[in-house]
Amino acid sequence: MEYIMQEMPDIHKTGEKKFYPKVKHAHCIPHNTIGNAFVDVTNMSRSWFEGVTKALPEVLNSYLSEGHSVKIDGLGTFDLILGLLTEEERNSPKRLKVHANQDGVYIKKINFLPEKEWLRDLRKSTELNRTKSAKEQLGGSATQEERRQMALKYIEEKGCMSVRDYMTLTGLGRVKADKELNAFCEERENGIRCVLMGKSKVYVKK
Repeated sequence: MEYIMQEMPDIHKTGEKKFYPKVKHAHCIPHNTIGNAFVDVTNMSRSWFEGVTKALPEVLNSYLSEGHSVKIDGLGTFDLILGLLTEEERNSPKRLKVHANQDGVYIKKINFLPEKEWLRDLRKSTELNRTKSAKEQLGGSATQEERRQMALKYIEEKGCMSVRDYMTLTGLGRVKADKELNAFCEERENGIRCVLMGKSKVYVKK
């Protein structure tokens, strides 16, 4: 597995550069591929796999919604993380969107803690290799045009690209990466356009 060293935003304006390791994402493996792999490994039917994956969220929800955590042996434990809206957000459409109660409390996300044995096996079986971001490859002086060319090359190889992919490729922060990709899409000759894939925004070649 490849990773890059991503520079952290200097939010406190200290002038000190800090970095953290970040996975250089390859492909998002689709449900169909996972299903095929599961059938090959277990010799169980595809319909059995589809039945389990369809029912699992409903079963988990029935317990999580009552305040329980849920443990699945060999996989890990699921529990809920709550959030609290600001006073302004409570009087905005966001309250209905996240189904917050009168106090502005809502379910923020589902937390997942993997089994220690699974995590241990993953660590043992994964070889970590550092790769350079576009910023490092170009000595930290990548121009917007050079980044556009790298984006086009990535899209040609992978088929599409997310904002996260572009962040990993270029070393840019999310705000700047999103803004730059949108700017590419606005110019027809740049060869990049934005499409929706499910609920996610991705970038493809024109």
